Amino acid sequence: MKHAPMRFCGLSLHHNPEKLTLSGRDHLKEYLSPCCEADSESLYRELYRVTGEGEFYGKDCMNQYKALERLQLLRQRGKLVLPDRKPLYAYLKELSLTAKPVDSVLSYRFVFVEAQSPRRHVMGTPDVYLAKDGESLWDIAYAYNMPIERLVTLNPQIALIDALSEGEKVKLC
Repeated sequence: MKHAPMRFCGLSLHHNPEKLTLSGRDHLKEYLSPCCEADSESLYRELYRVTGEGEFYGKDCMNQYKALERLQLLRQRGKLVLPDRKPLYAYLKELSLTAKPVDSVLSYRFVFVEAQSPRRHVMGTPDVYLAKDGESLWDIAYAYNMPIERLVTLNPQIALIDALSEGEKVKLC
């Protein structure tokens, strides 16, 4: 089965990492309900941490690594798309080479951390947003601090929520 490539801030990794770990957990409060059944309530959720190891291949393997490194140095926060997972907004906390590049192969390790607080839209929310090329409903939901489920419900005409066309209209309310 072919998986979609891992992406961060619009940068697609040419090859998905060999190792990928997503960690974070809910902190629950357990209690007995009046009818003596156990139940639980979520108090809070830890921020996700994504760790992994992979390799870049080809003559441009160092350029692939440096593009990711630039995003780390800029402390860029953005959408992190993982294979077979729901995207999340994160920043690249750690990036390192695990071996000296050999024969157009570069091994690396990374740590992404979920962004602690979403961006807030400063001005009032417009009724309709015109998408830019390469944007997704995830990007728009994040920018306007809205649940993705709400945007999907408001926009049943959008078939692919991860790939909007330039100028495509997205209802925000």
